[in-house]
Parts: sequence; structure tokens; C-alpha cells
Amino acid sequence: MIKELLKDRIYKSVSPLFEDIDFDLTSIDLDLTKNPMHGDFATNLALKFAKKISLKPMDLGNKISILLKDKNSDIFSSVECINPGFINLKLNLSVFHDCLSNIFSQRQHYGSGSKKNEKVLVEFVSANPTGLLHLGHLRNAAVGDSLARILEFDGYEIDKEYYINDYGNQIRLLGESLNIRIANILGEELEMPKDGYHGEYLKEIAQNFIDDKLDSKLFKNVEFLSSYAKEKLLNEIKNDLNLIDIKFKNWFSETSEVHDTKLLDDTLKNLRDLNVTYTKDDAEWIKTSEYGDNDDWVIIKQDKSTTYFLNDIAYHRNKFSRGYSRIINVWGADHHSHVSRLNAAMNSLGFDNNKLHFVMIQFVRLLRDGQDISMSKRSGEYTTIRDLLAEVNKDVVRFIMVMRSSDSHFDFDLGKCLEDSDDNPVFYIQYANARISSIIQKTNISDYDLSKTKHLINEKEILLIKKIISFKEIVEESSKTMSPHKISFYLQDLARDFHSYYKSVKILDENPSILEARLILILVVKEILINGLKLLGASSPENM
Repeated sequence: MIKELLKDRIYKSVSPLFEDIDFDLTSIDLDLTKNPMHGDFATNLALKFAKKISLKPMDLGNKISILLKDKNSDIFSSVECINPGFINLKLNLSVFHDCLSNIFSQRQHYGSGSKKNEKVLVEFVSANPTGLLHLGHLRNAAVGDSLARILEFDGYEIDKEYYINDYGNQIRLLGESLNIRIANILGEELEMPKDGYHGEYLKEIAQNFIDDKLDSKLFKNVEFLSSYAKEKLLNEIKNDLNLIDIKFKNWFSETSEVHDTKLLDDTLKNLRDLNVTYTKDDAEWIKTSEYGDNDDWVIIKQDKSTTYFLNDIAYHRNKFSRGYSRIINVWGADHHSHVSRLNAAMNSLGFDNNKLHFVMIQFVRLLRDGQDISMSKRSGEYTTIRDLLAEVNKDVVRFIMVMRSSDSHFDFDLGKCLEDSDDNPVFYIQYANARISSIIQKTNISDYDLSKTKHLINEKEILLIKKIISFKEIVEESSKTMSPHKISFYLQDLARDFHSYYKSVKILDENPSILEARLILILVVKEILINGLKLLGASSPENM
């Protein structure tokens, strides 16, 4: 909005200086200044192009400054070139007032992107249905869902998908473990093997099996028990995801949609027809080293069973066949080595790897009394989503999980999450919204006169408008870089600026024009807080 206006004015004013080189609107870098003493915006235009037109940066900067001042007095109150060649731009207050009025008119739509006519698939969580979701899955879920919301807000059509890893040894082991738990309840003293599933949840499923009064012969049928436990746990996973407001459009089963269809055979035939496989040591390998990876990988074992890698190739071949413009995998950091080989495999099949993206999720630790809580699924000693939600509000859980870049480790401090203080970022942001609601409830204005924004001249008011202006850019950057944490940083900054403003001025001023102007300002702040929290899966309570 404002950046586009400024870039357009700069381009029209200074383009005669750059007639002999490539120069267009995209050549102009423009950033909000951090220090008001350096104006409102700054550009490195002189530093960027001085050498190309045989001038010193300061000389070019001074020429640009003169042109901008002479031709744009309606926008710029001052233009100054400072060493080594940065150009600082100070805007007339009317520019900020007009911008705020425009944003107020957009209200809840401000920050959203125009429709892109592009469809994006975001696959995330995809935990094996062999246990309840734990803290590691929670971070993946929060990042994946927030990313999907941000992309949708930015104008993309989104499909959210959960890949159900319901095939292979871990599912067979689940059935065997359930068999032992049923036998235990029925009086048999069988011991759970070390690599079995030891969690209390399996005892509950065993009791459910008995309560369902199924054919007694079935409790010895491991294949049936595997399916029974898988379905029970999948329902529990769906229930847990509902608790944190996450719903998937697609549930893609490895068993029914990869192994029970022709997808695997067709994929293998496709690879062989393209001559990208070979046989060595009685196994079949894929030539991923020829397509960007460091090694080749086995896809058919010596016993003729398929590897997980071939299953994954088939699944991603299916993803590409569905016509998405972008395919995003939100994976745990322990799968990092898998990225290169999968990219190589897709490349060998002739797919455009630029469409395939990965968001890697680093580990998160839950601290209680300074102690790290274990998350071992088979021992049963791990903190589940429902355990955490019994102590911590859903909004706090969702927000905290995206407070840091997903590729960095972080500690989830239970103590801070339970505080109603400025140290709890979710409380701090939600309290800003509740404060604004309280102010609005004390007024009776329903039809706002946007011309009153001219009364916003306080330094903190202009600072708040600048922060408001940057929201759309933050959304675009978060969408482009697949970084939900940028929204969380922004919301904390916006809440801080609002609280500072609230403490420094009397918003409910006796002057009706000033009052109306300030209400317009804080209503826009409120709308952004609501939208921003929603993008991260958190609510905006009106009262706190």
C-alpha cells in the first residue's frame, strides 16, 4: 500500500538518472527505519546503483534527494542523504492518516492477499497411529496448521493432509502388544516385550476390546488387533487435533491408498521404464546419486519387500499427480537426511522439484520444575497433547509452539505459560485486544468520520500506524518463507506498542474529534490482533 505508493513516486522521479541501465520498480529497496531520527523510510538506491552510472554513492544520493524533494512535496516532508549513501525519507503526517483510513475501510480483510489461483498441499503431523500425540507432534501440528492458515489468508487455495503410516512392522507390533494387554486383563501373565508399546492407553484399548464383546478368537488374531488398535488410536488422534482446532481435509492411508492400490506397482514400473533403477546384491536400487543426492538407495529388498523409501516415492508421485502448484511437507528434524533423496527421486521421475518444499521441525522440550519430561512412546512415559491441555490453555499452547523458527530448538516452560502477566506473550497480546474492547464499550460511536485521523499527531500514534502498515508485508513474508513465527513476533511488537500508547495518552479524550481519531486507530489495532491470533490458531477474548 504505502510502499507501493512511495516506490512509484521514487521511480517516476529518479528514472531519468538511470536511462542507460536496467531500472524498474523492483530495483527499489525500501524499509521502515528503526530510529525515528532517521526518518520514516530509508532506501539504499544510491549505494546500489552508484557504480553502474560512474558516480560516488553520496553524489548520487544527493541528486536523488533533490529530485524527490522537488517533485513530491505532498508526500515527503524531508529527504536526506547520509553517509555512506543511504537516503532517509520523512513523510508528511497526512500520508499516514490516509493510509490508516484506507486500512480502516478494509477492516478484517486488511493484510489478506489477492486470490492467487494456485492450490497448495500442506502435509503435516502424519504421526504413526501407534500412540497418542505428544509434544513433538504438537509443534509440528501448530506450525503446519498456522502455515496453512497464513497461506490461505495470503490468497492461496489450501488442502491440509495427514499421511497415515499404517503399514509395516510398527503396526504389527501394535497388534501384538494389544494381544498381550487383553491377555493380561483376562488373567494371563504375559510380559510385554521391550520393543512393545507399554503405554497406559493400550490397556484402555484392551478393555474396550473386551467390553465390545467381540469374538474371543479375535484377540489372538494379530492382524485384526492391529487394525482395531489403529482405528481406536486414529480416532483419539483426531479428537486431540480437534482440541487444538486442527482439522484435515485429506486423510491418506499408506495401507489402503499405497499398498492396496496399483500406486506402488505403477510407481515401480515408472522408475524402471525411465531406467533409473538397477539390481545389486539381489536388491533393487534407485539412481538418486545421478539426480542430486549423494547416494543410491534400496527400494526393493532382497526378500522382495518394499522399503519405506519406495512407499514415500509412490505417495509423492501421487501428490504431484494432483496438480498442486506447491507441495509442502512439514517434517520432524530427524527426517532431514530424507529430504535430499526424495528430491532426487522426484527429479528422476521428471517432476519439478521447485514445487516441493520442506519445513523442518526441531525438537521441543517441556520443562517442569526445571526437569525435562520424557517423550518415549513405547515406555508410555511421555506428555500427550491432552495432558498438556489439562494444565495449559489451548491458545497458549498453539501460540507458544510457533514463537520460534521451526528449525530451532526451544524449551516449553510450563511456569511462564500459566502466568497472567507480561511474561506470558499470549496473555500480553490477548489483553491488548481486551483492553481495546473495554474502551470501545465506553463509547457510543458507530459511524466513524475518517477525516478525523488528521488529529493523530502524537509520536506514539505515528509509531503505531507504522506498525499497522507493516502487517501486510509480514503476512506476505511469512507466506513466502513458510515462517509462522514471523506473525508471532509481529503480534508481540504490536501489543507492546499499543500498551505503551495506552499508558502514555488518554484515549477517551474530551475533544470528540481526537477521541474519534484514537478510536479509529485502536479499532484497526484490534482487527489486526484478532486476525493475527486467528492465523496462529488462537482466539481473541473480549474480556479478561
